[in-house]
Amino acid sequence: MPLIAHTHPSDHPIRQEPWLETLSDRVLEYELNGEDLARLQRFEEDHHYRKKSMFDYGYLLKNCQETGAAWIAMIEDDVLARDGWYSRAQQALHDLASKHGNDRWLYLRMFYTEGLLGWNSEEWLRYFGWSFACFLALLSILLGARIKYARLQRNLTNVNIAMLCLVSLPSCIVLYFMAGRATMQPLAAGVHEMNRFGCCSQGFIFPRAIVPELIERTKKAMEEDYYIDMLLERWADAEHLNRFVLVPSLLQHVGGKSSKGWGYDKSATTTWNFGFEDHPP
Repeated sequence: MPLIAHTHPSDHPIRQEPWLETLSDRVLEYELNGEDLARLQRFEEDHHYRKKSMFDYGYLLKNCQETGAAWIAMIEDDVLARDGWYSRAQQALHDLASKHGNDRWLYLRMFYTEGLLGWNSEEWLRYFGWSFACFLALLSILLGARIKYARLQRNLTNVNIAMLCLVSLPSCIVLYFMAGRATMQPLAAGVHEMNRFGCCSQGFIFPRAIVPELIERTKKAMEEDYYIDMLLERWADAEHLNRFVLVPSLLQHVGGKSSKGWGYDKSATTTWNFGFEDHPP
């Protein structure tokens, strides 16, 4: 059900395309009273992108909810989908339902960018701890070997041990971090919790039970000037709602112009999922 998000539908570049009606069960346009329509027109004229997109999200969710669907997928229009994305999504939802059937969770993410899953500064203490553990482990092994094996005492001098522990090991650790987390610690295929560092809003699947409250929150968020991904993450953090992601990504972002307005186009071109490129489009 694509939404023609223009108050004058004929202004939309694909509205007159013959394939639109053929492929869609229903093409959704605004059916609003005069006051709401006038407000949307002001949003368009004044370039209030956040408020307009928040209204559109809630409006589309409401219409999808009325179909009676058990799951509601919200997909932006600047993405490509993997071959078999629908069946893969269904299997992931089945797995979630079997493992978390009684839990209240927010969404299954169909797109994420590895750029935010790198060596995040918020976890510096963890990285330092593991690095220090490697240092202690290597030092213990070398000292233990020198004590146990007499023939190694000649080579495992204090100077050599210091060089291995204070030069060679730190160099290896630096190379490990330089290679990047996506290379050294990639996410395994399957469904994972992603309660932190998930980005962006290209594709979500929501369980039906969560949608009524989400619609109400989009209405309130219009006055608070949020982006939809900010709204979702703040809500989930406040109420400890789990968020999940399917790996590898089902969608690839291909947009070069951001709907957030001027100044965001550069970040739009770098919002990318590398893992998607390893699979057929």
